Amino acid sequence: MEYRDNSILIEAKEVFNKLGNENLVIIDCDVSELYQRAHIKGAITLPVHHYIKQSGYEKSAIEYPHIMNKTEFEELVNMLNINSKSEIIAYDNSGNLYSSRFWWCLNYFGLRNVKILNGGWKEWLHYDYPIDSGFNYAFKKTSTPNLAKSDIKIKQNENYICKLDDLKKLINDPNSVILDTRNIDEYTGSNSRGNKRVGHVPGSVNIEWLEFIDENNNNKFKSQNEIESILNKQNITYEKQIATYWQGGIRAAHVFVVLKLIGYKNIKVYDASMGEYANLENTELEI
Repeated sequence: MEYRDNSILIEAKEVFNKLGNENLVIIDCDVSELYQRAHIKGAITLPVHHYIKQSGYEKSAIEYPHIMNKTEFEELVNMLNINSKSEIIAYDNSGNLYSSRFWWCLNYFGLRNVKILNGGWKEWLHYDYPIDSGFNYAFKKTSTPNLAKSDIKIKQNENYICKLDDLKKLINDPNSVILDTRNIDEYTGSNSRGNKRVGHVPGSVNIEWLEFIDENNNNKFKSQNEIESILNKQNITYEKQIATYWQGGIRAAHVFVVLKLIGYKNIKVYDASMGEYANLENTELEI
């Protein structure tokens, strides 16, 4: 399937043909329990929470809503044994949701040598390509692995991320779109997701992230034309500055990838999303 930007995705057949390549790093971005049950042959699992959030997130998503810091990410890169020659392929069994999050995180920190397996696990199984089960590498949550320092230089790309003050400036800006990627119950406030306050950012447009997934084609991304049609109905056009958000920035990162695929340029993810916004007292909310 062709998109304006064909550098982001890779198809299952291409991945199969690369199996065994020295620099190939396949990363299963779902929770480790699913990885242990079954995964692509040679793949590894993430040794951290698959949202790639800052230390403390698992204890309190509201208090620690941000992407992990530079030092934490450097440690993750070392644990995954990623270097400048690595060819990284990310996948999941969740409609490309977590692999898109991982892709966005790597690109935010300056790593460009990563692709998303379009359709992920479902697409891989569809072709009956080889799989493994259990852990197949040295990482254990109860031990500290010996880390070889990566030669990759980590540098945050602020063009990928929207902070709270940035988001506030976009409210009522006719040249901007704030895109709420949650479901309609979250958007209207009938589902609080545990937040202190409910609703959505004033003027935000709601398109649930699942709208961009083709459930009849192994959860691959919809086509360029289908995605454009969805966006055009909401007047979300190429020239506008777009900020995506969710409860925690995960579905927002997925839609960021969708927009990148079809050639949009001015996109940022409000990574802290409603985990931050709806738990502050001085932020505007609509219901």
